[in-house]
Amino acid sequence: MESKDNSKICIMIIPHTEKVKRITVSKWIPKAIITSVAAIVVTVVIFFNYMSSSKLDLKEDYDNSLVEISNLKKEYEDKEKELKKLKSQNSELYEITSEVENKLAEIDKLQRQLEKMAGIKSPSRGGNVGREIKPEELETEKGLEVLKETLDDKERELEVFIDELEERFEYLERVPDLWPAAGRFTSGFGNRKDPFGKGIRFHQGIDIANSPGTDIKAAGKGTVTFAGNKGGYGKVIIIDHGNEYNTLYGHNQKLLVDVGDKVEKGQVIANMGSTGRSTGTHLHFEIHKNGNPINPLDILE
Repeated sequence: MESKDNSKICIMIIPHTEKVKRITVSKWIPKAIITSVAAIVVTVVIFFNYMSSSKLDLKEDYDNSLVEISNLKKEYEDKEKELKKLKSQNSELYEITSEVENKLAEIDKLQRQLEKMAGIKSPSRGGNVGREIKPEELETEKGLEVLKETLDDKERELEVFIDELEERFEYLERVPDLWPAAGRFTSGFGNRKDPFGKGIRFHQGIDIANSPGTDIKAAGKGTVTFAGNKGGYGKVIIIDHGNEYNTLYGHNQKLLVDVGDKVEKGQVIANMGSTGRSTGTHLHFEIHKNGNPINPLDILE
């Protein structure tokens, strides 16, 4: 039942056993309650929508973070691999450096021994000897470049040294210091009693006696400039050694080389005999330096 007062609402409660109860309220109260409930519902809906949207944003941020973490992890792994590679390369560089330095030391030692054997002092050696390689102060590529330059320098140095050594050995091969025959030393260089007459006669060489046919060898490398009969010397061979030395081999039984032949040190060039003016089977051997006879015993080893 409504009250006559239009500004109020009358609510009647009729229980089964008690008196009827009447409650009168103003009309704005239900409206206010409905409006409040509606506002709360709207607020709750907006809140849940916001929370849902925030959750999606958080999930997206989380997913993005996972991707970023994965990328960072991969980048870290790549950097770690690169670091290991660099460490490995650096270790290899140390090993290469050590090996190169050892080899260079061995080469220098051998080079000094060869110089001593050949009796020379190479001016080419020493330019890069003792060059210290410090790979720890260089990048890997730079370190390898330094090693390459060092080896290239050493290679050039060795090429010069080998050329010098070959020239020295070639010179030594041409020095007539090899005994030309086996046998008894019967006469020396210088003044001696003339075996075919009276008085003193200058002997320009030495005499080595042995049985007929004994091998006569070239005392040094050279070119045969004479092979034939030469007066009292009988059958003679003369060799030009190309280094201011010439040698003469006289009284031979048989000549085994001809003019123009290239002969090596120790090569058999004739057989011992007694041709020409001779007192018996022997080799008359002379060494001439710059056209003058010298004592062979000063050179023969």
